[in-house]
Formats: sequence, structure tokens, C-alpha cells
Amino acid sequence: MKVLIFCLPGIGDALMATPMIRVLKNAHPRAHISVVTMFPAVSYLFKNNSAVNDVYYLPIYKTNKFIGVQSVLALRRKRFDVSILAFPAYRREYHIVQILAGAKKRLSHRFRKGFFSELHFLNTDLIPVSEDEHNVINNLNILKLLNVDWKEKYTKSSFRYELTLDKEDIKFGEEYVARTGWDKRSIVGIHPGSINSLAGVLKRWPIEHFAKTAKHLIKMKKKILIFFGPFETQLGKKLFRLINDSTNCQLIENTSFNQSLGILKKLNFLISNDNGFAHLANALSVRSIILFGPTKIEWCSPYDKTITIPIRKASFTPWFRNDMKVTNPPKGAKSGMEAITVDDVIKKVGEI
Repeated sequence: MKVLIFCLPGIGDALMATPMIRVLKNAHPRAHISVVTMFPAVSYLFKNNSAVNDVYYLPIYKTNKFIGVQSVLALRRKRFDVSILAFPAYRREYHIVQILAGAKKRLSHRFRKGFFSELHFLNTDLIPVSEDEHNVINNLNILKLLNVDWKEKYTKSSFRYELTLDKEDIKFGEEYVARTGWDKRSIVGIHPGSINSLAGVLKRWPIEHFAKTAKHLIKMKKKILIFFGPFETQLGKKLFRLINDSTNCQLIENTSFNQSLGILKKLNFLISNDNGFAHLANALSVRSIILFGPTKIEWCSPYDKTITIPIRKASFTPWFRNDMKVTNPPKGAKSGMEAITVDDVIKKVGEI
């Protein structure tokens, strides 16, 4: 059986699909599993995954539509038996890509809306989204359409993300931390960013709160490493300026995504907004405190709860849903991140 799995959204969503891929491989050891991504960073996540045979990068996010269609049609010639849209795959573009890839059996989720407007009817098989379950479980549930019921052999606590780094990236991280001269047990990573959209920035804790937290940690004899994404350079630099302590704080610059994971792997602790880096820390067994506002913890908190503490104090129902299509927030939407205080975070640090 040749299976094509589309992991088209971002880093966190891709990691939340790895338990599903592993269960599928265990159920069908001879299946040839290929993963499709549209971001190079996501492709790296599957590069060393032993359940995955091939990884295809489709630059449809950056190229014109004609080149994007050509790259998808190239997959069609490989004649896949089954294709799966990893959760959450709400947008119509994902369903168009899946039908163009030409698998005989095309699996996806049935959301509360979008059957016609987002072209979900283009799939041959749909399974209802479980609104009360974590994204990992919704991914696993889609395997029922292939007669694989994960509940027969596993429990919810059985699963972890799968991520294996290249050896050179692990070495880079080791050497980077060694050059700081700091005891790695004292290092706390901070990632102040999130999705770079009008809706995404509402997932960010106030940068001043991050700075106050870092200063408090430095008084506790901790050292701070600041991570940031490719579109968050100014955000990272602002936090570094606010902390104003180059002896005990460093801004991670001039490193690739892969290298930053090597550094993250060597850390003992991370404080982050709800973003892809939070899930990466979870995959690399780094303890963390993750801050939530407009998103629902039960859906998308890093899955291994034994090493992650989520904090959410917003008084409203989360509006950042899995079936959001637009990058703009709903009218009147609030962040809720400001409800989390510095004391809230420091208290959790003390507990860990």
C-alpha cells in the first residue's frame, strides 16, 4: 500500500501528526509512507523519521499557482493508493491539492462547516472532527477509515511526538552551549513569538512580561537564551534590549532552523507562547511552560503533559479554532494573554 500524507500546515501541526504516522506504520509495516510538506522546516521534522519512506517538499506557498500545480501533478504520477490530509486540514486549497495528487482513496475530517464552501466533498472518505479531543487524537481517529482503531492497542498516554535531529545539528547545539560557558542546567530558553499574522500576534504574551520574567530568573542565578522565528527578528532584539544584561542573556542569531533545534535540545527549560517551538521542545523532551490566550489548551497544548505546564487565564471562550481560514481575527476578538501575570509564570517555574 502506497500512502501519501499531507502535512501542509506548520511545525506544531506536523508534530501532532507523528503519532498517527507511527500507528499506521505499525499496523501496516510494509506500507510505503510518503509525507508532503510546503515548508522546508516541516520537511526537516520528517527527514529522520523511521516510519516515513519519502518526504516531498512542495513550494506551493511561495511559487505561482502554475508551478504549484505542476509539483502536485508530479506526485500524481507515483500512483498512491491512499492520501490523508493531516489535521487540521480545513482550507479548500488543501483539498484541491489532495485531489490533484490523484490517490484512489482520499481521507480527511468533516468539520462543522466547509463541506461545500471549502470543497471537503472532494474526498472519498470523511470522519467527523471530535471537538473535545486533542489534535493528536483527531489525527489518530482518521485511521479508522483504513480499519485501524488505535484504541485496540494504545491509550491516550501512549503517544509522544517523534523527532530525530541530524547529528551535525546536535553537535552544533552542544558546541554552542559550551561556548556560553554556562552550566546547561541553569539555562532557560524564551521564545516570545507566534504565527506572523494579525490573528497570530494575539497569541503573544506582552514582551514586557517576558522581560520581567527573564530578569527575575537571572536573580535566581539562571541564564537566558532568546529564540525567535525568521519574521521575528525585531521582536527578539526588543526583548534582549529590555532585559539589558548581556552577561546573563544571549540572543540566538545567525543560526539555521535546524541548528536552533540542536541548541534547544541541550536546554533544561523553555518558556514560550503557544507556537511551533513549544511543540518542538516537547518533542525533544525539554521541560516547558507554555502560555495560552485565544487558543484552546485541550486542542493544541504540547502533547506530553509530564514535561509541559500550560497556563491560560483568559475569561472568554477560545476563538482561535481549527476551522479558521482567514488570518485576521474575528471582529472584537481579544488576546487574553495579558491576563497571565509574571508571578503566575514564576510560580510555575518554582513548581517545576
